[in-house]
Amino acid sequence: PQPLSSSVMGQAESAPQADPNQQMFGCCEARGKGPQMQTKEPASRLCGVGVGLDSHLLAAGRGAVITCLARGGPAERDNSVRIGDALVYVDELDVRELMNNPNSGKYDVSRGVSTVLANGLLGEAGTTVKLGLIRQGENGIIYKELKRAPLPHGCQWISSSTDN
Repeated sequence: PQPLSSSVMGQAESAPQADPNQQMFGCCEARGKGPQMQTKEPASRLCGVGVGLDSHLLAAGRGAVITCLARGGPAERDNSVRIGDALVYVDELDVRELMNNPNSGKYDVSRGVSTVLANGLLGEAGTTVKLGLIRQGENGIIYKELKRAPLPHGCQWISSSTDN
């Protein structure tokens, strides 16, 4: 699948990115630069929670690992999502099932696994998304509800706890 650019998925294109292999499932304005994301809603109304995912792992079907957070975004402000967490649920979307069996017919993967994941993470500002996370060193799945919101204009992406 074609990687999503941060200029399409978020407002961070002017900020340095931690890793060129991450996908920014951030927010709100498609600015007409790069490939256009095909989603359920018009791009101008889409917002996210400000997480970046490793696109190489996604493309290889090996998982959705959070590699960065948007400074000031919902995930960073809430302080419950951490870099290194594995994203295993987005609302009712089972990310592991999507990765392990994309052609099961349960999900429309005609535009790629990344698009299915983006459609789950993105939505209108103020709507809630429930994330299921697996964190190294902790047992079970951690569930967290976050409200989607626009990212601060020109926000920076935090790639480790030392970036605070």
